[in-house]
Amino acid sequence: MVAKADVQKFFKAYEKVYNDAIAGHVDMDDFGAMYSSGFVSVTPAGVMAGENGVQFRDIMMKGFEAYRAMGSKTMTCKDVSVTPIDQDRCVAKVEWSGEYERKDKSPVTIDFEVDYLVERRDGSLKVFGWIAGDEQAEFRKYGLL
Repeated sequence: MVAKADVQKFFKAYEKVYNDAIAGHVDMDDFGAMYSSGFVSVTPAGVMAGENGVQFRDIMMKGFEAYRAMGSKTMTCKDVSVTPIDQDRCVAKVEWSGEYERKDKSPVTIDFEVDYLVERRDGSLKVFGWIAGDEQAEFRKYGLL
């Protein structure tokens, strides 16, 4: 089974890479290395499948630029719970807390959860999917968009 401690350690590393990206200081290869060769994304916008490659890294880089532009400052992994799927796969429910700055410079904190599909591949953990809520609605609700 995938150990909870390993998944928690993985998402603490993910938090660091994510925050480096928000700050504009990340090698997208480091970020891409945290994902499997293929993955599925489930959001209110729909279900999409993708491949980990140059296009994925470019899309993620543009996403980080957009987060910075709307005031994203830091993301903190508050908690991780793990539900096993099989010997090498699990669902990791990650509780995140995001710190943002509105256009008027006032701070806002948004807490949310994302369910990640995680697998052990070639000796390391990788994300092969995620299920997330409507972040755009949350950003509008808190005056970031």
